[in-house]
Amino acid sequence: MTVVFIAVYAPVAAELGRDWIHDPNYSHGFLIPVVSAFLVWQERRKLNAAAVRASWWGIAGLLVAAALLVLGAAGAEVFTQRVSLILALASLALLLGGWNRLRILGFPIAFLLFAIPLPYVIYYDLTAPMQALAAHNAIAGLNGLGIPAVAEGNIIHLPGASLEVAEACSGIRSLYAFLALGALLARTLPLPWWGRVAVFLLTIPLSVVGNAIRVWGSGVAAYLGGPRSAEGAPHEIMGLVVFALALGVLYLIGKGARRLWPSGR
Repeated sequence: MTVVFIAVYAPVAAELGRDWIHDPNYSHGFLIPVVSAFLVWQERRKLNAAAVRASWWGIAGLLVAAALLVLGAAGAEVFTQRVSLILALASLALLLGGWNRLRILGFPIAFLLFAIPLPYVIYYDLTAPMQALAAHNAIAGLNGLGIPAVAEGNIIHLPGASLEVAEACSGIRSLYAFLALGALLARTLPLPWWGRVAVFLLTIPLSVVGNAIRVWGSGVAAYLGGPRSAEGAPHEIMGLVVFALALGVLYLIGKGARRLWPSGR
């Protein structure tokens, strides 16, 4: 069964790997399977102790996964094929190990979804509004400092310079990364399920605000030092600094949650 699984899904995995290589928005994809494997390794004692009661519901899951794979191949829709891969993994765990082992492996398997790029239709539907949102939030910050600036779509006009909030600056990349980090953090917190969901969802505004601060910082740099001050290395450094600050906020959220619920009550 393992050989059949590898033979069927090897082309899907290979195409996914090519996307990780060529699309910088999803270059983090290489880390996701490594993290997922580490999570499984952490649960090795629970897996060994769990009773193995194979469930035939796994067959039903495999049939659904096969249908998604065929539909995705017929329609040249790679997202459907990749979701089929994750569903097939979960179904195999259910078929061979039963519900007990699937509960243990559920999070590591579901975590693999963060390695799958969004469908292009959804990606472009999100990118344009996020570009405009980042530009308008940055304008508010610039005006708050007394810097005259106006936004025209995703273009920021400053005295003597104009900055474009490009697709790469829309925040999709950081949003995906923060969702993955938020999921890992929420899993470790001694919170009820709704508290973990809340912590996970907090990563969305955190990512949006962080991206707006990065664009705002680029605007300040362009105003003070010219357009080149907001390009190349300074732009990348600004992104790394803001990302580190956002990680710090995420850490404080987790620390605060542990203080409020020290024993998981």
